[in-house]
Amino acid sequence: MARSYTTYTYRRGKKLKLRKRKGEFVVRRLPGALPEPLAQALAGEAEQLSSASSRVSVAEDRLDDLMREVRAGAVAHHAYEDAATGREFLISDRIIATLAPGLSAEQVGALAGDYALEIAAKLDTDTYLFRLTDATGMNPVKLVVKLTEKDDRVRSVEHDLNHRINTAVTLPTDPRYRDQWHLHQHHASVQFDPRASARCEQAWQRMDGFGEPAVVVGVSDDGCLLSHGDFNSPGKFAGWGYFEGFNLKTVGDFDADPAAMYESGSNHGTACCGVIGAATNGQMVVGAAPGCALLPIKWESSGPSLFISDVKLLIALDYIADKVDVFSNSWSSVPESDWAQPVVDKIERLSRDGGRRGKGIVFLWAAGNDNCPINHQADQDLPYTTGWRVHSDGTATWVGVATARDFFNDLADLPGVMHVAASASTAQRSHYSNYGPGIDICAPSSNGHAYHRMLLDGLGVTTTTGTAARVRADFGGTSSATPLVAGVAALVISANPQLGAWEVISLLKRTASKDLDMTGYPRTPAASFDPDTSWDVSPVAPFDSGAFQQTAVPEGSWSPWFGHGRVDALDAVSEALRLGGERTEQLRFERADGLEIPDADPTGVVSRMSVQQAGRIESLAVDVNITHTYIGDLEVVLVAPDGRRVVLHKREGGRTDDLIQRYGLAEAPALGDLLGGEIRGVWTLEVTDLARRDIGRLNRWALEAAVQRDSEIRLASSPALAIPDNDPQGIADRIRVDQDIRVAQVRLELDISHTWRNDLVVELQAPSGTSARVSDREGGSAHDIRGSFDNASEPRLAALLGESSRGVWTLKVSDHAGRDVGKLNHWELALG
Repeated sequence: MARSYTTYTYRRGKKLKLRKRKGEFVVRRLPGALPEPLAQALAGEAEQLSSASSRVSVAEDRLDDLMREVRAGAVAHHAYEDAATGREFLISDRIIATLAPGLSAEQVGALAGDYALEIAAKLDTDTYLFRLTDATGMNPVKLVVKLTEKDDRVRSVEHDLNHRINTAVTLPTDPRYRDQWHLHQHHASVQFDPRASARCEQAWQRMDGFGEPAVVVGVSDDGCLLSHGDFNSPGKFAGWGYFEGFNLKTVGDFDADPAAMYESGSNHGTACCGVIGAATNGQMVVGAAPGCALLPIKWESSGPSLFISDVKLLIALDYIADKVDVFSNSWSSVPESDWAQPVVDKIERLSRDGGRRGKGIVFLWAAGNDNCPINHQADQDLPYTTGWRVHSDGTATWVGVATARDFFNDLADLPGVMHVAASASTAQRSHYSNYGPGIDICAPSSNGHAYHRMLLDGLGVTTTTGTAARVRADFGGTSSATPLVAGVAALVISANPQLGAWEVISLLKRTASKDLDMTGYPRTPAASFDPDTSWDVSPVAPFDSGAFQQTAVPEGSWSPWFGHGRVDALDAVSEALRLGGERTEQLRFERADGLEIPDADPTGVVSRMSVQQAGRIESLAVDVNITHTYIGDLEVVLVAPDGRRVVLHKREGGRTDDLIQRYGLAEAPALGDLLGGEIRGVWTLEVTDLARRDIGRLNRWALEAAVQRDSEIRLASSPALAIPDNDPQGIADRIRVDQDIRVAQVRLELDISHTWRNDLVVELQAPSGTSARVSDREGGSAHDIRGSFDNASEPRLAALLGESSRGVWTLKVSDHAGRDVGKLNHWELALG
């Protein structure tokens, strides 16, 4: 852990302890105005802090040398933060000084000359704005201290601080936003259950924004009306493309026509894009991630039919490979979805390391609206069509449902793909929504009877359309649920862009809400044209209940109707922030020794507390509970693991009984010297009685701290190793870690294909030899082990906490039964 540098200054006449930010300094130049030699030398990023200054991040070991270079051509100083709160303390090259009354202009000039200050302005009778110059010889922090403590000509002095004000998010004013129940919980309809909403509004408030423009969601569908008023925000489209035969014309092609992205009657894609990213511009509606960008791809189509082939999908995947973070596909097919192996391989590869950030693409597919399974072998005939044939004039004829027993989807088990089911505004399963194995998550959408025989409660989704009305209130199906999840995924990535696609998928599943209505629907009633409806057996057993079932996967319980639950934008964004920018943990450690304190004995008593967690101390407080009849006898000292001592109590309080006190920075400012240090180690409390007659006892004490965990280390391997059948020796693949941190969190992402999961033992071994089994012949007849495992969801991994990260980490996979075989495709290790 790097050393923490602390100093102090004054604010409103009170001493304020500051901490220098590691690897950061401030230069009085805007990012684009840094001198060219300096701009090349700075191996970091420049961030604008004010109208005239920038904060530069550099490698910590280069900080002093680079600051010297900078000072040859510009004013520069260290970057500071309040040591107690961690808030940035943005000093400038200006100070505000109120001088002793009656000083003449010559005396004010002499004061300025003594410190090489420029008199920038007279603010009041005796108050002046001074600007430091190169000749001042000290930074503003030290100058304020010197003027406050040493110069009688100055009554008070303040930093002219820069303040960066973050305005709270303003909720959309778009006139149809009130109808968008799927985004908020204010809707007044009797057909709306607040549990049905995806809670996007609360997520925007949590993250103080609507998503980042740099996050891009791809949408493949029947096109998009690019000129729609709800897509008119700058940079809304990061790209676009449309097919003409096997030719994908994109925005960069000289003959590409943006008007060709939309054709009359094909409004499905425009609606999907609106669900994802319609802007907050006060015009009509908003999307789940209004601040994020879109990249629509238009398939050729006729009515509801999209013309997609294996090769065309490969072409589309090639185009989006390095351009999007999320790819939403509101189309599917049953009873079979069977893509060529190169398509499956490319989707799997792009989900792992493709995309705009190189951290993988989150692939989303609509589960379908056929009231049937998507990946299941049944022992009876299951209907998978509505039973109606719709004619060109809009009339319909009952022709009977088509049935099948084998339902297969070759994308259903890929770790980078989620299939999205639909839930209604009543918080029930949408009657038409497909179900069963392969369903990963659900999202709010419309409701309707799959066979058009019954009226069911449920509101439609209000979104964009390409027709003259520009807004529709009846969008639905898993076609609407899927882009909604895509929008939430974009918010998650906006909140924490360090997350990989697999991590985003795991996070969405883990945070999905399971508070839903499990009520089912009656079977289809008979009709004169169809008196025998015994064909209606869906949802078929064992999927005829929506109850959540315990599973062996780290994302928790699963429902055949809802997958891991209804997507929850608020909880998902909160978890993303926690894993990323909010890596601070609140820790409390207590010790209750009940130690007698010897009377008038300078050796006193010593209580030690061992802290195993690692991290940088952001805030610190000590609770002390001592019984004593004269606390003026006592001295209490806290000793940090590195030996630094802080006096908490020094013979104060006179004849008062008992010392029951919480010491924070206000009560013991010297605790600020420990901020930025390492929490891990042995903490000691020393209590001594330095006068005769009165005695007492140290009952208990506690250490409470907020700590910042070290940055996460993340490495991956794609060995594609075959796992030998019925061989306990198995295979081993290794990853070498060069960084050295004390492991406080471990996460393992696995992609193992195998036809009988119960045969496998999977073990992760640390460089020290300590190991933890992730899977120990578990999962029954299920195929494959794919997903994310961490020490919170898989307690066995906790055995690796406290280990040193440096060295070789080994993943061992072995098969302990005959017949079935598999392969270790890929694994990722994340240590924090």
